[in-house]
Amino acid sequence: MAAAERMAKSRGMTLEEAAGGGPAPERPESRFPNVSRKQAKDAYGAAKAMRMTDAWTEADKARRDAAMEEARQRGLDEAERRKEAAAAARVPRRNNRKRDPKSHARVLLQETSLPMDEICTLTGLDMYQIVEMKLKMRRGEL
Repeated sequence: MAAAERMAKSRGMTLEEAAGGGPAPERPESRFPNVSRKQAKDAYGAAKAMRMTDAWTEADKARRDAAMEEARQRGLDEAERRKEAAAAARVPRRNNRKRDPKSHARVLLQETSLPMDEICTLTGLDMYQIVEMKLKMRRGEL
């Protein structure tokens, strides 16, 4: 009886109200009133899985970075360093598809009826070089 009185007193009720059930205790309002317990549980599980996935991803990144640093310290990336140094020191190659101006002019003279001033413009040679080539081609020297 003493326990029942203490319990009723802690709830702010009389012993009769406590014995009769009294008013239902007020529940704090839920932040999501239209969400069922199952949905809330599923959402909690999904959020927990997301946090765990993020943690695993961060741990994997940290583990990979540590392994890469150890490899660098041991000199295992030396081949990559040499390749980068060679690429930086490499002289850019001339385009192999671009034809030598003199051979280009010779082909244009032989295979087209373009005027010599246009051949000069296309090849970058001067008029005297083009005329010289044309004369040599007539004599069979070229």
